[in-house]
Amino acid sequence: MASFLSEPWVQELGPTLNDLPEQQEVTGSIRFAVTSTPHGKVQFRLMIVDGQVKEVIPGREGEADVIATFKYPDAVAWFQGQLDTDYAYMMGLVKFEGDYSAFVYRLRPVWASEAWAQALAGLAQNTQLED
Repeated sequence: MASFLSEPWVQELGPTLNDLPEQQEVTGSIRFAVTSTPHGKVQFRLMIVDGQVKEVIPGREGEADVIATFKYPDAVAWFQGQLDTDYAYMMGLVKFEGDYSAFVYRLRPVWASEAWAQALAGLAQNTQLED
């Protein structure tokens, strides 16, 4: 069982999200930066093409349309579908660098989809959450 945001967890994220349905013109890149994790600051980038996650790249290398920074407890809630994207944005629970509209609007069909929720729910069954 991989710890949330550990290197094995990030490696498993790619195959978990490989089967998302195609959504025309839902394309972009996002780097997640999560602070105060048990693994230190964790960053990884999702490359999304037509609604499908084509690549998950660990680390902070490379360009992204937007960087979304969460604190660990908020990242846990967001990835579990318990933290609404709009609420997180309005309450300052997620900070953006770059084109915030990529996260809030353009790529939203990906993480607002049932397929995303189901994929992450499956991954959560094999994820250990730290306090």
